Amino acid sequence: MGLFLSTAFGFPTVLFTPLLVVTVVYWLFVVAGAADSEMLDSVDDSGDAVGLSAMMGRAGLDRVPATVALSMLVCVAWFVSMMGSIVTSFLGTTSTPLLIALGAVVLLIALVAAWAVTSGLVMSVQRFLPRRRGDSKHELVGRTCTIRIGEASGGFGQAEITTAGGASISIPVRTTGGEVLPVGSTALIFEHSTEDDLFLVTHFDAALDPGQS
Repeated sequence: MGLFLSTAFGFPTVLFTPLLVVTVVYWLFVVAGAADSEMLDSVDDSGDAVGLSAMMGRAGLDRVPATVALSMLVCVAWFVSMMGSIVTSFLGTTSTPLLIALGAVVLLIALVAAWAVTSGLVMSVQRFLPRRRGDSKHELVGRTCTIRIGEASGGFGQAEITTAGGASISIPVRTTGGEVLPVGSTALIFEHSTEDDLFLVTHFDAALDPGQS
C-alpha cells in the first residue's frame, strides 16, 4: 500500500491522480442521473464543434462524447504513469536530477500511450456508433426554433434553437411574404439562405405536428 500511495502521489502520476478522482466522481453522478454524459460537447452558432469538442475532433476522438474520450485518456495516462513509476522505482536511485528525468520520460510515455490506446478503442467501436457531428446549418432545416429579441420579419429576426448536443444557440432568421412573428413564438425553419447566411422561417402550428397526439 505504501508503494501504491507514494507512486500515486509522486511525480509524474500525481499530475493524473486528481483528474482520475474527478473522473470517477463524475461518472458516479452520471450513473445516479445527476449529470449528463455529453455535458462537455458544445458547438458554435454555425453548428461547428468548439472548446473541448473541437480539441477531441482534432485528436480524432470525436466519434464518442468528449467526456468519454477525456475519461479514457485520463485513465490510461494514470495507469501507464503508475506502472512506469513503479518500474523506475526499482532502480533504487536517489539522484534528484535522474529521478526528475525518469519522471519526465514516464510522463511522455503515458501521454503518448493514452492517446494511442484511446484512439484505438474509439476506432474499434466506431463501426457500431452513429456518426457524431454538430448540427450543420442544412440539418437545422425542418427544425423548430423560438423567436427572441423582438419580432421576426423580412428585415430582422433572431431565434434560439437547441442543438442535438443539447446546447442552445442563436441564429439569424427572416420571414417571407410580410409575415411577422412575435417574440416568444415558435417558428419552423424551412430554408437556409447560403447567400445571406440566415434561415427562413414561418409560423409553426403545434396542432399540425404529427408527433402530437
